[in-house]
Amino acid sequence: MFGKRRKVVPPTKKELTPWEKAQRVHQVNQPRVAKAKRPSGHRFRFKGSTKLRVVLVTLVCGVALVSGYLLSPLSKVQSIEVVGNQHFSKKQILKAGNVKKNDWIFPYLVGTRDQSAEVYKKQPKLLRYRITRTGVNRIKISVKENLTAGYVFRNKMYYTILDNGKVIKKTKSEPSGDYPVFKNFHTTGRLSALLKQYRQLPAVVRAGISEIDYAPKKNNPNLIHLYMNDGNEVYAVLPTFAAKMKYYPQMAAAMKQKGVIDLEVGAYSYPFSNRSKEKSSQTTQKTSGAQSSSSSQTSAQWSSGSSTNTGASSSAAVVSSSSSVNQTGTN
Repeated sequence: MFGKRRKVVPPTKKELTPWEKAQRVHQVNQPRVAKAKRPSGHRFRFKGSTKLRVVLVTLVCGVALVSGYLLSPLSKVQSIEVVGNQHFSKKQILKAGNVKKNDWIFPYLVGTRDQSAEVYKKQPKLLRYRITRTGVNRIKISVKENLTAGYVFRNKMYYTILDNGKVIKKTKSEPSGDYPVFKNFHTTGRLSALLKQYRQLPAVVRAGISEIDYAPKKNNPNLIHLYMNDGNEVYAVLPTFAAKMKYYPQMAAAMKQKGVIDLEVGAYSYPFSNRSKEKSSQTTQKTSGAQSSSSSQTSAQWSSGSSTNTGASSSAAVVSSSSSVNQTGTN
């Protein structure tokens, strides 16, 4: 049992079937194909996917934010402030510039938007029209009105004229009682010269003028004739019209009865009853007044005419630049 070797019996070869032999021959004769290596770009593809995800997420968030902003009240005008308007209502100002609440805020995001030229074409009574954003969704409209100066009488019709000299083409058969009428101003130069002086008058004086007629003479081509609402009449010259006419309230208050105030040379007043006598002595009074007064002074002197038959007394008054009235009487 112990010393005997076991004989190793070699394995017997199993005989293959014809089908197995054919398959074995086919495998031996078929050329070997190299096994494809797995690409080493796995890490690169992973990085590319991360970047793509970041880009997509950013785009989605951006679209969501923009959409949310557009749908929110922050993108619409919620508050509108109007400054500078006196005769126009806020509704009229907004209509002139086609500005509405809940409009997009985008046109007003940067700087000041000036629509003056566009608005002036539609509404000449508005010289300036500027829109400024004052908050996230708040805007302010600053306007400057081109006030009505009066009415020009031409061809038996009345035309509205503005402070800057623009004449509105729309006519009226009757003027409004709030503004004076300008007559006999057939040239643009004369009318512009009058408006330049008229704009310098105080509001109370402007409101007291009913009519201004251009009434030139051979020796005075700049003479104008004013009819006042209080019943007085005034003669003045265009170059000094504003400088002297601003004292009209003091001069009118010093007059005892309605009459004429002559501002051609100095400042003289006389009642209507003495109009004919004053006209005859007007040249002498103007000459003496020109010698005693300087064109740079703001003082004015007026005197009332005297009757030769009754020996009535006449008076003279001087209005200084401090608007004080000193009266002196002579027999």
